[in-house]
Amino acid sequence: MQDVPVQATEEKVHMKHVFARTLRNCSFIAAVGLSAIYGGPSFAAGKDIVFAVGTPILNLDPGVGTDTYADTVKFQIMEGLVQTNADTGAIEPMLATEWNVADDHKTWTFKLRPGVKFHDGTPLTSADVVASINRIIAPGSGLNRSSDLVDIAEVKAVDDMTVEVITHRPVGTLLQLLSLNSAVIVSKKSLEEFGPAMDWHPVGTGPFKYDSHVPERSVKLVRNDDYWGRAPVPDSITFVAVPESSTRMAMLETGEADIVVDVPSLDIPRLRETKGITLLRKPTTRVAHLGFNTGATPLNDVRVRQAINSAVDRQGIIDGVLGGLAEKTDSIISPGLHGYAAQELYPYDTDKAKKLLADAGLTDGFAVTISTPQGRYYMDRETVEAVQAQLMEVGIKAEVQVVDWSSYLSMLQEPAATNKIQMYFLGWESNIDDIQYILDTVFDSKRIPPDGWNTMFYKNDEAQKLADEIRSEVDVAKRDALVAKIQKVIMQDAPWVPLFTYVKVTGYRSNIAGLEFYSNDTYRLRNVTFK
Repeated sequence: MQDVPVQATEEKVHMKHVFARTLRNCSFIAAVGLSAIYGGPSFAAGKDIVFAVGTPILNLDPGVGTDTYADTVKFQIMEGLVQTNADTGAIEPMLATEWNVADDHKTWTFKLRPGVKFHDGTPLTSADVVASINRIIAPGSGLNRSSDLVDIAEVKAVDDMTVEVITHRPVGTLLQLLSLNSAVIVSKKSLEEFGPAMDWHPVGTGPFKYDSHVPERSVKLVRNDDYWGRAPVPDSITFVAVPESSTRMAMLETGEADIVVDVPSLDIPRLRETKGITLLRKPTTRVAHLGFNTGATPLNDVRVRQAINSAVDRQGIIDGVLGGLAEKTDSIISPGLHGYAAQELYPYDTDKAKKLLADAGLTDGFAVTISTPQGRYYMDRETVEAVQAQLMEVGIKAEVQVVDWSSYLSMLQEPAATNKIQMYFLGWESNIDDIQYILDTVFDSKRIPPDGWNTMFYKNDEAQKLADEIRSEVDVAKRDALVAKIQKVIMQDAPWVPLFTYVKVTGYRSNIAGLEFYSNDTYRLRNVTFK
């Protein structure tokens, strides 16, 4: 376990209140049982893991992105040609045992692992790889994760156990892209059988198999006894949605949950001293931010967006709301990613914010609604409420709208003509160790809802041209110059208020070993054992 520092002394005075609330939640859970809360059977002890997350698992289709909790579930069920090592970030073999790239740097050849079977009993062949990836990249697929694989032109079979992946241009990050869960391989037979209904019929090759789910509440996986690799130890994993962090902590302390996400800073000192509980602290690549609908008045005025950037005290939120469990960021990606270039454009400056508003003809401020989920990110609602108070200092009257996660995603994906969101809180992680993922997924003008995740409706011809150049540039020095330039362009346009990069603290029962956490905020449990 990586050591978690004790928080500041002034936070401790609130501990007795937090602990009292936790005890009340313990009593509630003990009285009614998890089955009453989550709508499913009670969970057995022993080799059955209960994993409490913050929001419901909404979809298990590899082509549909909802959040990293769903990604975590998918990674237990389905596997790709390659995988990323959780500790080193190195690319490792998975369903492919070896690969090479042609001299044109566009044709990649992969040899498949022999003896692998899908959960439906069919053997892995190149036909499954072709069907899985071509489904994602097909024009008009309507799958919002297609942006992950936009550089792939075609996948074709050479023979039953050999495939070629052909890209439009040389792509230095192709292996990282193929490690994403949008590139996992599913049974061709299952695609033909279930088609669009595969969201709850995922048939992969992973160490765990989909068993059942209770909509909006839980998903249960069971061990794949025919797994091609080392068979996993747990009999089952049940992911339960528990938005309230205090309830998750109570479940951990009473043994009702084995793993919980987003341990609050105020709970860390107590849990560190609690026998039978271990805490894992690790930085993530997730950049929490406020997004603007750049088509909505007055947010369509760049001066207004820049004013809000200047009015937000990022460090104050990190210290006062998050208890230090974040690091300030000043660009669209976290400092740990390749391509990061600090853009120190918006220090906390209320005088500058007021002047920008005055220049935009808003001397008396204006009213705006900030939408946010609750429980999806660490202290998400509380962060937005802190921003609300800070904006009041410059005359902006912000109303906070809390929306359940499923409805929230639907609202964000509404096309411009019907989209009612003005400002919103979200956190984007990079699933590869490079800026390219964020550029392609979030800032590409071709990815405006409902066709993608450019939920700012952001368009800038210069930024788009730079992104296209970055995608095909193989000279490292030239590429670094381009990515620094595009960050400056986007930050000056201010479609976001980048706030901070999360540091995540996960709590789990100390009899568990082998839990792997990735900086993109996903977990793998194939190597979990019990002490």
